[in-house]
This record gives sequence, structure tokens and C-alpha cells, in this order.
Amino acid sequence: MRAYHNTRELTWREPFGAVPAGTEVMLALDVWEDPDASCACRIWIDGNGEKLIPMEKQEQEDHLRFSCRIPMETPDIVWYSFLIYQSDGCVSHYGAIENKVGGEGCLYGSEPPSFQITVYVPRPLPEWYRNAVVYQIFPDRFRRGTGWRELANASLSQKRQGPARRLTEDWDTVPFYEKTEDGRVCAWDFYGGTLSGIEEKLDDLREMGVTALYLNPIFEAASSHRYDTGDYRKIDPMLGDEAAFRRLAETAEEKGISLILDGVFNHTGCDSLYFNKYGNYPGVGAWQSEDSPYRSWYRFDGSPAGYDCWWGVDDLPCLEEENDSYRRFIFADPDSVVRKWLAAGAKGWRLDVADELPDDFIEGIKSAVTETLGADGLLLGEVWEDASHKISYGKLRRYFLGTELDCAMNYPFLDAVQCYLLGWLGADGFAEILEDLQENYPPTAFYGALNLVGSHDRPRVMTVLGGAPDRNSLSEEERRDYRLSPEQRELAKSRMRLMVLLQMTLPGVPCIYYGDEAGMEGYSDPYNRGAYPWGKEDEELKAVYRRAISIRKLDPVFTGGSFTPFAQGEDVFGFYRNTEETHAAVIVNRRLFDPLDVSFPAKGENAVDIVGGLPVTVEEGLAKLTLPPMGAAVVFFKTNRS
Repeated sequence: MRAYHNTRELTWREPFGAVPAGTEVMLALDVWEDPDASCACRIWIDGNGEKLIPMEKQEQEDHLRFSCRIPMETPDIVWYSFLIYQSDGCVSHYGAIENKVGGEGCLYGSEPPSFQITVYVPRPLPEWYRNAVVYQIFPDRFRRGTGWRELANASLSQKRQGPARRLTEDWDTVPFYEKTEDGRVCAWDFYGGTLSGIEEKLDDLREMGVTALYLNPIFEAASSHRYDTGDYRKIDPMLGDEAAFRRLAETAEEKGISLILDGVFNHTGCDSLYFNKYGNYPGVGAWQSEDSPYRSWYRFDGSPAGYDCWWGVDDLPCLEEENDSYRRFIFADPDSVVRKWLAAGAKGWRLDVADELPDDFIEGIKSAVTETLGADGLLLGEVWEDASHKISYGKLRRYFLGTELDCAMNYPFLDAVQCYLLGWLGADGFAEILEDLQENYPPTAFYGALNLVGSHDRPRVMTVLGGAPDRNSLSEEERRDYRLSPEQRELAKSRMRLMVLLQMTLPGVPCIYYGDEAGMEGYSDPYNRGAYPWGKEDEELKAVYRRAISIRKLDPVFTGGSFTPFAQGEDVFGFYRNTEETHAAVIVNRRLFDPLDVSFPAKGENAVDIVGGLPVTVEEGLAKLTLPPMGAAVVFFKTNRS
């Protein structure tokens, strides 16, 4: 027996991809070699269980086509497969290929993996965000602004128990953790970056094309990374104060730049107003007494630390997100943390470790954002996988069904684009990953995915694309001191030209990690968190970023156009972006030394490459050009009538 179903072809599934609640979906399966077979569609929804739907049979020229129409009434992740009842009494199953949830499937002798349909309630994406170019800043390492030394001295002069806190005088010093024998950081080094320093560089960022800033945590904390929150209602004194934040937000808005804050609501620092393990704060923290007003915010247990903590790190005690008092404090009360900082000038939140926050907790935050800013407020989540079917602690998450996240950080894109450029993933595999996301995500989540290529959690992209040794092959000191050779840097820059062009023209919202555009290098934490090299930037690379951003802003096709990827062989990746007015194609050749002749269906009678001016011919419906090694083209099509 043979059978066939393809989730991406309207013959077998209509409409394509995620669907709004209330949509009727047609599903079809073709079966060969058994004219007396019958078929049923098996539907599964977590929490609702199984439903078998008989399918109507229609005879085709050489096979049978079974079909059914299923109303998708409520927002859910719907899983489906097919049962084929053969004339000999046997039952075959048709489902998704292993580790896939879309595309073509295959036959199985038992229950197969299922195909996915995301059913969601439509919700608009803030326009300022959909059209944004985002710039991520690690605040301590971006820039020392006016009054930085006074802020640093005042903050670091206070006597505190716990790890030491000290100022790094030389801005160009490579970060390095001083640790105890058991691997604990025993001293936090601060470089003195401030909110005023960010404000003073807004014009430079705007000139590059940046329209939104994503700030790593800015609230009071013991460490320089500040993911160990000490006080959610207070700007870290090293960075400034609430007035400084309001000035930054106001000045940024005047320049057309929006602010996104990092919300770390799964855990606090043990050195915090709420836990107070070292007694550095007035009042009684949860660690100190069962009578503390914050005691119920944490989970004390029999673990080695004595309390539940994030991934076993006892500096980061986990919060009890089901606690009503904590929920009111974070998002429900009129003066809650989420609402306070939105009212102070932020336009949205990025949720740290969103997969460790309960669904209804995220719903509460989204409600607070909407009630404060309306449709202009953004809620972005940190999810490292396909966020449409993320399973966390055994539970299928509901991020994109209409009441939680607007969008997620696009780590699948980060991994795919790096692997493609390094030769570890073929062009067809790259296309498949992006097509999976387009199929599984609601349109706003797909076009709003934060397309990052570097972050504070990953090695610098320059280091990766330059072919640096595996970090595990080097000692800590070797990782600190490692720098690419001149030849490696040139290779990395050639790859980055392609990467940045893809980042700026693919669906999603591009995000630049501070200093990537300046050519910064470094392995993962802390070496990827170095101080921005003011006056020592790679100007050639900065020009690459400016050019790619200008291409993105050239036409709305790159922020809202439809998306169809394609591949030619292992090395050439391309895609179309189309609107009613504009048809464009982006094509990349990752080969280091070989030019490649490329042809693909034309979308008009004439074509022009706006990147390098490569000659493009259109013959018999095909556009043809030769891509140089590590070369790219952005082709705009025109008809004779346009």
C-alpha cells in the first residue's frame, strides 16, 4: 500500500498553517492499491482526548482520496493522523515523519507521530515592533555616561555580605570570573555602564537604523548580569535611578526608539529584598524567618540549598508563581512591577525563561501589558525551541493561542543560520526549519519572531563564524585570551555579510547584540559580555549592518511580504518575499571559493539585483544569475507595465 498527505499543499490540507479559532480545515489522504479501503482521521487535543472522524471516499484516476472537514472551534494545539482500514482487515497508520509535525508523512504499522495544527485567537502585533530593528544592550558593558564614577563609587562603597563587588577601571579589560575551588563566583566585576551612557548614544543607534532597544535587566541586583534581582521596583544604583530611566525612555521615544525590558520573574537573587540571605536589606526576608511577608513566595525543601533554586544555582531561589501575593506584586495590582515600568516609559517586556512560568501567570502579565498600553504593548518570551509546541515539565505550552506571548525569541533561526553558513546544514535543511516555523506559528508570531544571531547566552557570532576551536578544547584562560587570526576574521566577516543580509530580509524582527556590528569576539559568558569597543570598532562591518538595515527599510515587502523559501543544492539558499505591489527574491551562495550559476522562477519580465548589481536575465520564466563565492543578491522583479 502507498499513501500520501502533505500539510503544505492545499490539495491535502486547506488552509495552510495555523488557523484562527472557528476555521473549518479540510484534510485529505490519498491511498493506492486497495480500492476497498476506508479511512478515519484521528484527532487528539491535550486535556480532551481522542476523536475519530470518518472520511469520505472519492475515486481518482489511479487511487482513492479520503477527505473530511473539521471545524477548529477553540484555541488549541490539535494533533492528527490517519487510520487506513484495509480490505484484508489490517489497519495501517499514516502520520508525520519522526521528529516532524508537518510536511509529507509516511505509513506506520502502529500509532504514528502526529501532524500539528495551531488554532489561535488573532491578536495584532504592535506596529512599532513589527517594523522594528532591535538592539540588545548588556547595560554594564555598553557605555559609561555622565556621572558614572559617582554612581559606581556610591554603590560599591556600601559594605555588603556575600560575593565581592568591584570596579574594573580599564574599560578594555576582558571579563573574567574569579571563582572559588567549587566553581562559585566570588567577586563580581562592574565596568560602570549607565542608563545615561545609553541615552548619550541614541543618535548613533538611530543613525544605524535601530528603532527599539532590548535591555538586559536594569533592576537592583548583586551581580553585573542582574538576573539575580534584588529589588524589582528600583533601578540598579550603578546604572542610575528611576528619573534616569524616565529620561532615557522619553528621549528614546522622541528619536523613534522604543524600550523593551527584561522581566526575570521565575527567580530572584538570594541577596534580595525578598529573600535576604545575607541580611543586606532592611526588614525580614524569606530566608531569615517563616514570619517574613515574602516566605510564601519561595519553596523551602530538603534540597542541598534548603530551597528550590533555578537549575540548582543557590544564588537564584525560585519563586512560587502560584502565590497570590506574588502575582499581585508582579502584575495584578495597579502599581505592580509590570505596570509601573510600562507607565514609566517601557513599551514591552521580554520574559526570561518563559518555559518556567505557568501559562496563567504569563496570561496575567499579558493582561497587565494590554490594560496599560493597549495594542501598543509587547510581550516577548525567551523560548529556545519551536514555541508553538514547546513541552515544559511535561506540559504542552499555550504561548501562541491568543492570551499569552505575542512572539518569542527565534533561537531556531539563530542555530539554523549559523549552521548553514558553517556548512553543517544544507540549504534545504535551512529552508525546512523556516518553513516549519511558518506553518506552526500564527502569522503575527512568525512575523514578530525576534531573529537574533547573537546574545548574552551565546558565544559572539564573529567567534563562531570565524571557526574558533570548540570551547571544551581550551582552558578557561585560553578561552579568555583567544582571538581570531586575521585570516579567520576575514572569513567571519564574509559570512557575517551573508548572515546580516538574511537576518534583515527574512520574516521576523531582527535583533543586533551590542558590539556584533563592531566586530566583537568572545566565547560564552563572560567573554561574550565584554565592554563595547568605542573608537576601535570595525567600521567595515558597521557599514555592512547599515547597508543591510537600509535594504530592509527600502520596501514593506521585507517586513510584511509573504515568504516562500527554496534551495538549489546544498549551498544556495533563497526565498521570495511578495506583496501585491512588490516581488523580491534573496539568494545566497555560502561556498568559500566557487561561483555558482543559479536559476529560479521569475516573478516578472525584468529583474535587477540591488546588492552588488549582478547581471540578472529572465528567460522563459526563469531568472538567471551567477553568484560569486560567499555572494548574495537581492532581486526585485518588474513587469513591462510597471
